Amino acid sequence: MNFLELKIPPVALLLIAISGMGSAQLYLPNLGLPNGFALSLAIINLTIGLTIIILAVWHFRKQRTTVNPHFPENSSLLITSGILQRTRNPMYLGFVFVIIAAGLDMQSFLFPIVAIGFILYITRFQIIPEERALLKLFSQEFAQYTKSTPRWI
Repeated sequence: MNFLELKIPPVALLLIAISGMGSAQLYLPNLGLPNGFALSLAIINLTIGLTIIILAVWHFRKQRTTVNPHFPENSSLLITSGILQRTRNPMYLGFVFVIIAAGLDMQSFLFPIVAIGFILYITRFQIIPEERALLKLFSQEFAQYTKSTPRWI
């Protein structure tokens, strides 16, 4: 299964997850939450997710290092400040909040399964290969960072 490592862009996985959940929702009953309540929860999760993503991208751009998930070996700097003090993978964490938001908006029974599936897939085929590359580049500094900062939250 190593052939899947760093192959599918995380944004594509996000879109596949949401569109798959939406397609399946055509055939499934909804959660039955009041529409206003579901929409409010969706907006809260979307706001959290987008805020985390924007803060992470801003930090990477500010430090002038790559945000390209397919070539982690091109990283010029290990960023451990800002949002990256709280989670080593803020963009992927933000994507999970976006999946939850979409699921709540659709009132999909599948959103917890889709969110967990996304976490498992992205951890195995994106994060672990990225971490191997960062460990090669930043050895001791990255090893210490992994001890002090959680992979997710």
